Amino acid sequence: MRMIDMNMIDDKYESLNGIVGPFDLFTHSKIETASLDKLGSMEFKGGTNPVYTIDSSFDTVDSLDGTAFQLMNGSVIVGEFVLRKNASSDHKYGVVGDKWTRNDSVTEIEIGDCSTVEDVMARIDERIATVTSHGSNYIVSERNVGPRNITGYEIPVAGAGEIAGFSGTAYLTGGQDEYGDPDDVDSQYRPAVAASFSVSGVTAGTGVTIDAAGYTDRVRFVDGNAAPSSADGVTTVGVDYSGIFNGTYVKGQIENGTLTITASSTGNYGNSYRVTSGIEDTVIKYWGAEPLTGTLESNYAYATIDVSGYSDVESLIDDLKGKAIAIGVSDADKSSPLYENGYPYDTTYPAMISYHYGYTEFVDSASDNPIDGMYKIQGSYVMDLNSLRDAVANGKSIAEAFADSFPSGWTVNKATDSSGNVIGVKFQAYNAGESGNTGKLFLVQNNLRSYTLDYGKWFDENPDVSIPDYLNDKGFRFYCASCDNQWFNIHFTTEELPDGAMPNSDPDSEDIKHLYIDVSGVTDAESLVEAIYSQAQPQLTGSDPDLNHFMRMVADGDKLIIYDERRLTDSYLQNVTDGKGNRLYEYQWDETEGVGGAKIADGVWDNVTKGQRDIYVRDLIIQDTDHASMNIRLRIPQTTMDHLFGYQAGTRDLSEFNVLTAKSREELLGNKAGKSRSGKIIPKDEKGLLDTAIDYLTNANTLIGAQNMRLGMTESNIVVQQENTTASESTIRDADMAKEMAEYTKASVLMQASQSMLAQANQNGSQVLGLLQ
Repeated sequence: MRMIDMNMIDDKYESLNGIVGPFDLFTHSKIETASLDKLGSMEFKGGTNPVYTIDSSFDTVDSLDGTAFQLMNGSVIVGEFVLRKNASSDHKYGVVGDKWTRNDSVTEIEIGDCSTVEDVMARIDERIATVTSHGSNYIVSERNVGPRNITGYEIPVAGAGEIAGFSGTAYLTGGQDEYGDPDDVDSQYRPAVAASFSVSGVTAGTGVTIDAAGYTDRVRFVDGNAAPSSADGVTTVGVDYSGIFNGTYVKGQIENGTLTITASSTGNYGNSYRVTSGIEDTVIKYWGAEPLTGTLESNYAYATIDVSGYSDVESLIDDLKGKAIAIGVSDADKSSPLYENGYPYDTTYPAMISYHYGYTEFVDSASDNPIDGMYKIQGSYVMDLNSLRDAVANGKSIAEAFADSFPSGWTVNKATDSSGNVIGVKFQAYNAGESGNTGKLFLVQNNLRSYTLDYGKWFDENPDVSIPDYLNDKGFRFYCASCDNQWFNIHFTTEELPDGAMPNSDPDSEDIKHLYIDVSGVTDAESLVEAIYSQAQPQLTGSDPDLNHFMRMVADGDKLIIYDERRLTDSYLQNVTDGKGNRLYEYQWDETEGVGGAKIADGVWDNVTKGQRDIYVRDLIIQDTDHASMNIRLRIPQTTMDHLFGYQAGTRDLSEFNVLTAKSREELLGNKAGKSRSGKIIPKDEKGLLDTAIDYLTNANTLIGAQNMRLGMTESNIVVQQENTTASESTIRDADMAKEMAEYTKASVLMQASQSMLAQANQNGSQVLGLLQ
């Protein structure tokens, strides 16, 4: 069913994704580069490679034998090295903890054939690719260099037998990463699961060896029920113990001779953990080394955002709002065109966006345009430019206010000119040295996935329509960008709002969300926008998960803005996959038109037959008493052709309804499930206009019959009421006659009494006169 539209929305696409339109599309969400010449080049520069000069105490080759140093990328150790006069691949390095042992990757550099300290520096330069040059007692590296102290160990480990029925090695299984967003039903969310392994038949004298994430745990079982205890990399537990014990990256549970080992963290990675039956009888020997101490000198590269060219804070705010500063925090993608061109990598999982790029986004909460006050990039730091406005109003310079208002989260310092005056902020490169000069700092901007309905313009172009009557049974609908066959109907009505949700005849096929808007009090564009926003927004953000589906509204005077609050770019929705290459979202892409995303259309459209709502068209009120609230209300269905076929009178001609083309045949006769339309399979039988019209007339006939019966019953009630009224009138009339006779009798008695008294009085006077004579 489709209501008559208001011609509010551009009809750009007749159909999209196999769904009949016409449609327009929401603004696409895409992070793109922006430019602002006033801010300068924003290039990273000034980084020089670190120079590590060893202490003067290391003045011979012998003094360097058995010393260790490390290379750092930021705070991450990327290499450990030991200088040896007798280097050997048999030398092992690692750490022994109470519960675990760990083998470390340490590279030995042979210096037995070196004669001088400078020879050793040359050997380091030769062996390590990131060391670019050397001197008599120093090396120059692309990475920071520092001393490393390595502790040596020699620990005997007593062996333990294999568990009966379990020989060799097995891996934990069942681990699963979390994919999608638990708060986003469109992302086909899959919860994370921890990998596990179980074995029965545990007896005293047996044990297991667990290798997980580079750590080795050994668990030995002994007689009794002793609680777990750990020392020198081995955990000992009684075979009759019942409970849980913690390993390094696993948890163990023993119950009635059954051992269950579960990865401490959920995810696929736990599937790489392995369990070996038994414990090898061995001696753990790890070599040690003394730190190669020295002095590090390095300069980080910095990129400056210079706002000293602004003399008016409002000009700076106007230029920055809606934009963001992007900084590349990893050099992992330097070889990719995305990095080289300066475009943010916005197709990875959101958690990874911050790994490749970080964003500081500018919004203005005081702007007249509400969109200016909303962030548009997921995971960004947000700077409200209104705080900049306030700081300048309180006496700060624009540059100082800008630097002080900048959000924390990055290594940002105040930038100054040669005279020490603050000119803005400067970002420190993620990597030290010359590699920091290749960092990226640039401006970007992203469009919020949104659509603006300009009701002010519509009211200006339609001054003669009768408001609010014209709005009744009109509205619009909008579709989610990442859901197939899901849309929101915004249905205007001037009648009493229906109880409960509008019925959906096939919820498994189409996910239709109905929001009714009472427009009976609307007088102009602003009151219409307020009516839509005040009634729809609470439902869109409420507790009903069926309606609270990321779509939100903003009232902007005589304009209504609809937007997707997730801030996920279209390229992300279209391309993001789980660990198995399965796409997480059903991005709505139309191959024919070559477009995709959220769409919007005039009119309400659902899969409920017209008879269930539009059959009630005209009201007839019969006033059968003298009380205004007591009446009979009838609803009379319209049965004209335009009403039956669902078009506005004057917009179509009956000659258009024929079977001469496939499209018109489908429109009139419907379609069968399993057929293809625009590349999509029709999931269920679809009724044509003829079947719908027949259903409509059947329902109309049923309605008229029901209301005719109601009128007959009302007539019977009226006859009964008339008879009751006549009987009541007769009773009242009889009562009035009796009352009058009583009054007549009373008057007659009083008159006779008066005459008697007067006669008696006259008689007494005559007797007195007789005596006087």
